[in-house]
Amino acid sequence: MVMTSLAQTQCQIFLEGEGDRWFDRNRSTLNQQKLFYENETIKRVLASHRESIGHILEIGCGNGVKLADLCQFFAAQGHGIDPSSEAVREGMDKFPNVNVHLDVSIASHIPHGDASIDLVYFGFCLYLVDRTEILKAVAEADRVLKSGGFLAILDFDPGNRHKRAYHHKPGLFSYKTSYADFFTASGHYYLVAKDSFSHSEHAFSLDCDERVSICILYKEPEPYGKD
Repeated sequence: MVMTSLAQTQCQIFLEGEGDRWFDRNRSTLNQQKLFYENETIKRVLASHRESIGHILEIGCGNGVKLADLCQFFAAQGHGIDPSSEAVREGMDKFPNVNVHLDVSIASHIPHGDASIDLVYFGFCLYLVDRTEILKAVAEADRVLKSGGFLAILDFDPGNRHKRAYHHKPGLFSYKTSYADFFTASGHYYLVAKDSFSHSEHAFSLDCDERVSICILYKEPEPYGKD
């Protein structure tokens, strides 16, 4: 059995090639899909706030196809990060006429300034973030998101927190939990909307291990209220 070095985090392993392999497996699905259910939920929930969303950051953006779709809807500038250099290269070639810029990076190291983003979107990546870096990823998203901004999280949404072996590389794991709780438990974020569905259909799944959700949160400007 191949074991992952203790000195390497999962994020580093994805930067060093596993991210490219993930993109290769999912490239055709991303490029062929014309409508993204999770994007449609974000558009519907935040449509009345279009004028206040000028900068969107997608963490785990792949080649930026979903980010470009959101940027067109909100007439916003798009910023994306992904550990796959191959995905980033394809995305920069694919959207030359869309205001989208992609960088190779990971959730725990976001190359953007404090309070510079109006909508931060975790695009199905938190379940793969190493547990030694998960709180860094949460802190980085909070750092770059403006007060009064929005946070969207697409990820697994199981009934109970658990981990599973990552099928594509021995020694890695998928960590399934309710990631919105990391933010709402602080009292600084309010859950605006949650849509629960599954990989196989856009409906609630009775199988708790198949549940996926898109959660949309609001970053409270005054989390402790006013005197």
